[in-house]
Amino acid sequence: MPVIDLHVHTSRGSRDSSLDPVEMILEGRRVGLDGVVITEHDKTWSRWEIRALREEYGFLVLRGMEVTTDLGHVLAIGLDQYVGGIHRAEHLRRVIDEVGGVLIAPHPFRHLVTLRPGLNRTRPVTLEEALNLPIFDLVDEVEALNGATADEENALALKIARARGRRGTGGSDAHSHHGLGCCATYFERPIRDEADLIRELKAGRFRAIYGQRRPGQDGRHWTDPVDEILDDLLAMYGYRGL
Repeated sequence: MPVIDLHVHTSRGSRDSSLDPVEMILEGRRVGLDGVVITEHDKTWSRWEIRALREEYGFLVLRGMEVTTDLGHVLAIGLDQYVGGIHRAEHLRRVIDEVGGVLIAPHPFRHLVTLRPGLNRTRPVTLEEALNLPIFDLVDEVEALNGATADEENALALKIARARGRRGTGGSDAHSHHGLGCCATYFERPIRDEADLIRELKAGRFRAIYGQRRPGQDGRHWTDPVDEILDDLLAMYGYRGL
């Protein structure tokens, strides 16, 4: 069954990315991915561009968008273009419902556990705050494994996702070829297009996985998160009982 990286940025649509779309496909195939979802910042590829890329290289490439909202970034799957007003998360929810799409909260705890210098926060997010982030009331899923986020924050995201009744997705958040597929999503049924992807996400037939490099080999080794390791990691930061 397919392994898909649900969170990838390319140089074609994200100014902070150096990942050429063709390089993305070649590297994705090399590391063992079955597909990727391109999630440019506040824009999306046209369906014709995506179809041409997919058909030319025989690799599953799907469209998404990472929308900047008043409640943080949100991955939107199902939009044909940017719609005015979706910078407000509640409006984005209404728009996605109209088109039958899916919303995912990416890297929800980035820099909220392991604080980055220069941020206004002076303490890590509390367990109560983590469980009650407003964005969780508006999205369908939570990105539990993000390749550009600290392990502690991914561990908290996965545990909170489960506590909130979500399964948790995985995506590399790659902006270059180096991290592509380091986090991904395993689906239990075939994915051929965006309609399949949306249906399977809504049905919960998937799980977040790690893609670990294998010395001397091209492909990644796909592994599931280990609860005992997650628990030990979170306990170091005082998060218990999840």
